[in-house]
Amino acid sequence: MSAGEMATGQLGRITELKREGRELGHLLSYAEKWNQADVSASTRGLGKDRLPAPDPAGPRCTEEHFIRLRRAVKELDNAWHNATNNVVSTADARKSLFEELLWEHRDLSEAHSHCQAIPEASIEALKAQLRTLQDEKEQLIQEHRKALDAQKATTRELKNELIQIGLRHEQELKDAKAAAEAQLKEALDDSVNSTAVLRAELEEGARRGKQPKIGLPSWRRSRRRLFPDSQAFAVKKVAERRIAQAYKNMDAPWDPYDHLVALSARVSHMRAVDRNLADIPEVAIQLFKVLWPKEEVPANLSLNSDRLKGAGRRIREWQWSAARAGADEALRTACSWYEDLDLDAFVAARQDAPTDTDPTLTAKRKDRAYQIAEYAAVRTFIPPPPGITDYLSDYEEEEDEDEDAGEDVPPEGPDAGNVPPEAHAA
Repeated sequence: MSAGEMATGQLGRITELKREGRELGHLLSYAEKWNQADVSASTRGLGKDRLPAPDPAGPRCTEEHFIRLRRAVKELDNAWHNATNNVVSTADARKSLFEELLWEHRDLSEAHSHCQAIPEASIEALKAQLRTLQDEKEQLIQEHRKALDAQKATTRELKNELIQIGLRHEQELKDAKAAAEAQLKEALDDSVNSTAVLRAELEEGARRGKQPKIGLPSWRRSRRRLFPDSQAFAVKKVAERRIAQAYKNMDAPWDPYDHLVALSARVSHMRAVDRNLADIPEVAIQLFKVLWPKEEVPANLSLNSDRLKGAGRRIREWQWSAARAGADEALRTACSWYEDLDLDAFVAARQDAPTDTDPTLTAKRKDRAYQIAEYAAVRTFIPPPPGITDYLSDYEEEEDEDEDAGEDVPPEGPDAGNVPPEAHAA
C-alpha cells in the first residue's frame, strides 16, 4: 500500500459471509465480532493531565491506524512497508484459516445433527448385533478353553504313560541284566566245577595208568577248537590294554593282569556267541521237520544233532526226489498229448538230436522244460523204486571230507543211437 492510498477498512475483516448459496447462520455473530475486534479508539497525543487524548474522528481500524502512523513517520516508510506486508499476510492467513474453521465447524454441526436424527430402531439393532457378537465371542472362548483343557489332560496322560513305560523298561533292563549275570555266574560255576571234575578224573586215570595226564593246556586247546575267534579277540584286548598303559616291550610275556583281561574278553565273546547259540535248538527242529516231514522230532537236542549229521545225504535224496518228480511231470505232459508213446522205448536220449545241437532249439527245450517243472511235486518226497540206487547216495561222507572236489555230474545214459524208438503195435 503506497503512501497516497486511502484506507478501505477491509484489512483483516471477514468479508465472505456467503458461499455457494449457503450462509453462516448462527455463526454470523462470530464473524461480526471478529470484524469489530479490529476497531479500536484513536488518540491525539497526551493532554495536560499527561493522559492520552481521544481523537475527535472516533475509533479507527488497524489499517487507518497504520496509515495515520505512516503519515506521521515518513522517514520510516521502507521499514514500515515491510511490517505492513507481514501484518497483511498474517491477517489474510488468519482470516482464511478462521473462515475454513467456521465452515468446517458448520459441516460438523450438520453431520452431528444428522447423527442425532438416527432412529432408535437402528441403534437397538446395532446394540443387538453387538450383544450377539459378544455372546459368540464368549462361546468361542469357552470352546477354546475346553479344547485346551482336553489337550492338557491328554498330554498329562501321555506323559504318565511314558513315565510308566520308562519305569517298566528300566525294571526289565535290570531284571534282564540280573538274569544274565545269574546265568553267567551259573555257567562259570559249572565250567569251574566241570574243569575240576575233569582234572580230577584225568589225574586219577593218569595214576592208574589208563591214560596220560591231561591238564589245562588240553582244556585250552578244546576251548580254542570250540571258540576259535575268542583267542584273537583276547589277544586284541590285551594289546589295546598294553598300548593304553604305554608298554615299552609289547612282546613281553603276559602278566597276571593280562590274563585277567584275556579271560574277560573271552567271557564277553562267549556271551555274545551264546546269544546266537540259543537259537540253534529251534533251527535244528525246523531243519529236521523240513528234511524228514513225516517223522517225529527227536525228544532232545542230542538225538536231533545225531540225526542231523546225515543232513547232507538227506538233501541229496531230496534232490533225486525232485528229479523224479520233474521227470514224471515231463512224461505225463508228453503222454497226455501222444497217447501211442511206448514208455519202454524211452531208455536214453537220442544221439546228435537237433534239440542238443541247435542252440535255438536247445533254449526252447530248456524253457519248456523249466515251465513244466513248475508243476512238479517237489515238496513230496519220492523214494527210489526197488532195484534202483540214487547216484552218489553212498558217497555223502566222502563228499563232506573232500571240500575241494569238483561239482558232481550225473552219469550219462546209454547211447540210444540215431534211430528214434518205435512204439509197439497195438
